[in-house]
Formats: sequence, structure tokens, C-alpha cells
Amino acid sequence: MSIRFVQISHIVLTTQEIADVLIEHLKSYDDYDQMMKAFAKMAKKYSACSSRNNGGDLGPLEVHTSAPELYNAAMKAPVREVQGPVKTKFGHHIFVLTEEEPLGDTGIDGINQPGMGAGDGTL
Repeated sequence: MSIRFVQISHIVLTTQEIADVLIEHLKSYDDYDQMMKAFAKMAKKYSACSSRNNGGDLGPLEVHTSAPELYNAAMKAPVREVQGPVKTKFGHHIFVLTEEEPLGDTGIDGINQPGMGAGDGTL
């Protein structure tokens, strides 16, 4: 598995049954943008996470998240497809990987970058 930066939107629900109903509805959309509009509305209405205020946008997913099951599922998920439910200690997550990019060595160590350090001749 390659290392990558991922950003997700999610909805946290109390039961798998509710999650299954919402997933079925979201998968009925053929258009990604329309599906994400419906996703955001569902997040605002049903999600138990404060990200509901942002339509479920969780932002960049951190490696050391408090929901490792969600992180692991996101690392395997394709972009722009509804996934889940994934059970964590917070509930049942429906999620969409909204953005990804591979992480790798850029060959730049930052030492010679502008704005780094106090300037020439200092330690």
C-alpha cells in the first residue's frame, strides 16, 4: 500500500441500519456533484460528528487519528465513491474520499528554502 494524502467527507451514524439506507440512496446518483450535494445535506441532518457543520468535510485524514478503522478503510478506498459503513468507537461511518495525492520524497530537505532559519552565518 502506497502512502498518500487523503481528504474525506463522512457521516457518523448510531446504527448500521441507518447507514445502509443512506448509502443505498447515495449510490443511486450517477453524477458525483449531485451525490456530494445530497451527502452534505445528509451530513448536516444526520451526522453525530461536528463536521456536519461543514457538510461532513473532515479535511485531511491524519495517520494518528482517533478512528484508525476509518483511516485504514480510507487508505484502501477509491476516490469519489461512497464507502462504508465502517464501525468505530464513534459509530458507523459513511465516507467519500474527495481528494488524494501520493506522498513521496520531493528531494527537497528545506534547508536552503527561503524563510528558513535566521539567515546566513547563524546557527
